[in-house]
Amino acid sequence: MPDPDDLQPASPTDEPVPSAPAAAKAAAPASASTAAPAPAAAKKPASTPLGPAELAQRRARFAQVNGPGQLHAAVLALLVTPGRAREMAVWRDECRQIVGAKELRNELMQIDEAERMPWLEHYVARVALGPLDKRQQLLRAVRRLIAADGRALALDRLRWLAIRHALGDVRALAGPGAADVELDGLATDTARQIGRFTAFLSRIVPMPEIDLDVVSGAQASGERWWREVMQTWPDAGATRDLPDANALVAALHDVQALPWMLRPVLVRRWADAAVALSPAGRLGAPAAEALRIAARLLECPLPPPVAACFVEVPAAP
Repeated sequence: MPDPDDLQPASPTDEPVPSAPAAAKAAAPASASTAAPAPAAAKKPASTPLGPAELAQRRARFAQVNGPGQLHAAVLALLVTPGRAREMAVWRDECRQIVGAKELRNELMQIDEAERMPWLEHYVARVALGPLDKRQQLLRAVRRLIAADGRALALDRLRWLAIRHALGDVRALAGPGAADVELDGLATDTARQIGRFTAFLSRIVPMPEIDLDVVSGAQASGERWWREVMQTWPDAGATRDLPDANALVAALHDVQALPWMLRPVLVRRWADAAVALSPAGRLGAPAAEALRIAARLLECPLPPPVAACFVEVPAAP
């Protein structure tokens, strides 16, 4: 499986990635899909929301996307950041031979944040059911797209970890069973690894950090959130330093190894602390996505405040 090392940002937000491939670099295109192209919906002004019947029709079209080429195009389209020309150039290069790809992309890029991540999970789950070479091809393409402009946001790296996890790069998670200790009684080393993974999440939760926090000297909301989560392990020696790529993956694996009964408790602690620090007690879109991905990585149910931020779609068959 590809390794995310070259997606490690040098700062918490958005920094150059020296080894990232240039967007114009040629790559093997995805195989042309034999599935019928997804029909394009009638275009509406951006300010005009779709009605219930139109939304239902669009979701039905999305649910029919199943050919390997169109799944490849759909996943990449949902990862493209609007306004990033190099990411779009990578999408075009990857999908230039896929029938109906442009029409599908145009529709997918119009959906709300509440639906984007559920559809991304849906399509990745379908790819995961396919042959190994298609899974590897998608991972290479995702890595190329994320690194297209030589920088990677913390949320980009979380998406990468989520896709890699869903496509089968999964460490053994502890199975059902009683935990020997409560979450607050975990060993120091384990608590320290929770601190590292939480430190990474704190660049996004409860809201993405901005340079203004640093310039003003004000304590960032992410730091307050991290301290709230970690307050029950005062002797762990954890810091909020941003972990490098290897340290992040190692921390994630240790957190995934928590007892089955404790992982949802940790996810709920993350969510409750984020809600308490969010305006009007409602999670912003980036924080909700980060917490959703964290829950998926730990194979836990979504806490209600996180689930409320999304419109779920049919599970992949």
